[in-house]
Amino acid sequence: MAINLLDAQRLCWKTFRKINNKLDSVRGKSWTPFVMVTDLLEEAGEVAAVVKGLEGFKPPEKPKTKEMLATELSDLLYMTFVLAEHYGINLEETFLQTVNDYMLRFVR
Repeated sequence: MAINLLDAQRLCWKTFRKINNKLDSVRGKSWTPFVMVTDLLEEAGEVAAVVKGLEGFKPPEKPKTKEMLATELSDLLYMTFVLAEHYGINLEETFLQTVNDYMLRFVR
């Protein structure tokens, strides 16, 4: 299934809100932007741990795989989309500008 970044961002936000609303009634509190960022950093750490294992720099408790890396990268992307949508940032537009900026800076 192909999906553009803006649709993926909105899908993640919709999913996040459904999950968060359900859990709010149990926990009695919502995720704040601070909690979103700490989760994003946690996911980034998990990406780093898998890459470290894949590259042989960390004796793993269990071998790391590309599938594990894909899952962790997806978790990181999900939380990035949620945080962007919370602040009303269109990551598709911003991402395309970033790629263009890199091209102008490094591929002249």
